[in-house]
Amino acid sequence: MSAKSPLMVKLVSTLGTSPGGVFETFMNLRQGKYEAENPVPVDIKEVYVIRTSDPAVERAFRLLKAIFACCGGREVEVAGIPLAMNDINTRSDYLQFRREVLSRISPGDYVDFTGGRKAMSVAAVLAARQREAHVVTSIIPQADYNEIQSKMKDFKDEDILEGENGRCKVDFCVLTSRNVKTILLE
Repeated sequence: MSAKSPLMVKLVSTLGTSPGGVFETFMNLRQGKYEAENPVPVDIKEVYVIRTSDPAVERAFRLLKAIFACCGGREVEVAGIPLAMNDINTRSDYLQFRREVLSRISPGDYVDFTGGRKAMSVAAVLAARQREAHVVTSIIPQADYNEIQSKMKDFKDEDILEGENGRCKVDFCVLTSRNVKTILLE
């Protein structure tokens, strides 16, 4: 697959209950710090986050926006696309999720399937293959993941709202892993 013009590249990500993976994938692509045959920095201008409407996932998205605003992605547009489902429970839910991912990607974009349930990841990867987009994932060590999940409970709703608005009174960067590994699969 050939790379698109850097001005047009998007990152389309799935999201579960842990917010850091999307940001970590974004940063590693932007810095060229990912496993690939020839990794180069990727100039991502937009990030689409496709997710369910589960309350825990909604909270993770709000934390993700605060992470972008406070930890190094303020210049990028982060658009949330919540679907009217709490999980992928039926074939119809799966097809709806896949159609939404498919509608957001173009050839040469990057699709991150790190977050969410397995069915969400499958939908994202199959949509990426259909559109000839790059497939990427970030792997967070289990100990880091557990620590981040524990720290998420410490953030109050008012802190999250302040962070979403770019007022970083608390350190949202602790919700990311320094040991993350991003892999470009195709």
